[in-house]
Amino acid sequence: MDRDDIVRDDEELYRSVRGRLEDEEYMYNQGKLRILPKAFRDRHRKPSVDRAILREHPSLSRLNEMDGIVSLIAGEIRALKAVETKTDDNEVPHAVDVVYDPKQENRAHSQIIVTPEYFGSKNKQKLAFRLLRIALAELATQKGRWTLQPKLD
Repeated sequence: MDRDDIVRDDEELYRSVRGRLEDEEYMYNQGKLRILPKAFRDRHRKPSVDRAILREHPSLSRLNEMDGIVSLIAGEIRALKAVETKTDDNEVPHAVDVVYDPKQENRAHSQIIVTPEYFGSKNKQKLAFRLLRIALAELATQKGRWTLQPKLD
């Protein structure tokens, strides 16, 4: 059953990355693109991505005309195992998922979430979310290229 409201594992997803180097969302290291964890910031700890199949062009996923776009694959995001919360007794792993969350102004909108949701003190929640951002940045860096280059001044 292939439903439009389910993000399939093989789907390409777009993430807007701020185009200015001073925003510290990406850098070049010895000529190779490196996406930084700041590129996946989100105040609700659910980074937004757009489903490529619902966008006519990657540029429509930019938040700003200067931004670049990197692509991720939903199944690779779901395979991440790096996100965990440390408790007094052990470490609780969080499963990572991509869920479709269309908005009136953006029907391609989706979110990267974890299950169970972040818990514990604010510091523990921040640390677990940081682990997710690091893992997503490493995944985006592995591709090593822009889907759409940022527009530099």
